[in-house]
Amino acid sequence: MADRKKKPSPTQSDASSDGLDSLVPNSDEARKILSGWGSDLRIALLFLTRLPLPASFGLEIKKGAIAPAMRAFPIIGASLGIFGGLIMGLSEIFGWTPLVGALLAILAIALLTGALHEDGLADVADGFGAGTSKQTRLDIMKDTQIGSFGVVALIFSIALRVAILAGFSDVGAASAALIAAASASRAALPLIAHRLKPSRKSGLAVSAGSPDDASLYAALALGGALTLLFLGPVGGFIALIIAIATCFGVIELSRRLIGGYTGDVLGAAQQICEIAVLLAALAVL
Repeated sequence: MADRKKKPSPTQSDASSDGLDSLVPNSDEARKILSGWGSDLRIALLFLTRLPLPASFGLEIKKGAIAPAMRAFPIIGASLGIFGGLIMGLSEIFGWTPLVGALLAILAIALLTGALHEDGLADVADGFGAGTSKQTRLDIMKDTQIGSFGVVALIFSIALRVAILAGFSDVGAASAALIAAASASRAALPLIAHRLKPSRKSGLAVSAGSPDDASLYAALALGGALTLLFLGPVGGFIALIIAIATCFGVIELSRRLIGGYTGDVLGAAQQICEIAVLLAALAVL
């Protein structure tokens, strides 16, 4: 007698089919994930840099448009890191020391971004360092005058990043570390905006809005992928763990001291996470 193959029951087939279907996004979900990248890249470029773009580029950022565009932040960060790497490469061609090349790279990126993140770091250092209550901290952070804590934080941030970049064995390794750090640190920003509420009733944190889960996961995936690409699987994994821990440290500190976050907190977080990734990269490359 010939063997008969056992056919799966309709119930088993339906269950398997439903399980697979739940893992595959439908056409509407896929379209949402894949669409709008051009607009988000434009908004991210406008928000994170101070490039002299033509009016035809569309220079207006509407309220609430920044939050969904945060998924593109790691791409802009990687682009800034690539530019810094080119500066270090040119410095080597001209015969300048690694220290000079690193300093010029950090300066060039600061000029491209309008020192946006450095300004946030200085304000947070002043507010968190000198303030004695939530309101006094927020008031100090809003003050346009820089204090002693802000000056020390800026000097420390610039000097440490320059020293780290100059400490790599070659320009290629320094450039890879800078690209990974610039990307991963900007991927941390939507995580903060997603986890915390704005500390003020107005300001950047309110106008930017909170990124949804899809935008957050896209940013984290991009930042993680770029970090692994440029630092390798082992170095990239270590750097990402350190970056995530650093980011959650900033989140907890900001929640405890000002009850949420501001635009300055995002800037400070970028600087701190960038330093953390650079330190991790220096240890493994």
